[in-house]
Amino acid sequence: MAETDETPQAEPPANEQSPPSSSSFESTKGEGAQQPEMNQDARNMAMLCHILGVFGFIGPLIIWLSEREKHRFVDEHGQAAMNYQISMMIYFAVASLSIFALIGFVLTPALTIVHVVLIIMGAVKAHRGESWHYPIALKFLK
Repeated sequence: MAETDETPQAEPPANEQSPPSSSSFESTKGEGAQQPEMNQDARNMAMLCHILGVFGFIGPLIIWLSEREKHRFVDEHGQAAMNYQISMMIYFAVASLSIFALIGFVLTPALTIVHVVLIIMGAVKAHRGESWHYPIALKFLK
């Protein structure tokens, strides 16, 4: 019976080896050792990339350019926000031109509502630490 007591003691070292092998957030660019884990600052900066998009593309551009080297998460969200902002400029230009066909009077307010809702959704995803790509954004930046 002493042998059965020793068997459970051999199992805990195997369990001790499994936690270090799991990681929460690793870089896919091969810079895992240089990049720290995603922290609250990275999530806040990514969230700010989306929120400042309400006022135009300059705010997200500044944050993305200044923070993309520090955090992969901010780089991903900054690219998504910039792609979205460029796409929305194109969509609003088309909607503005369609005012002459009277369609723009409906299209422009609808596009504004969609714009604000998608920015809020992107900001919430960034705050939660989740990946987000705007469903109507064209990919200009990769």
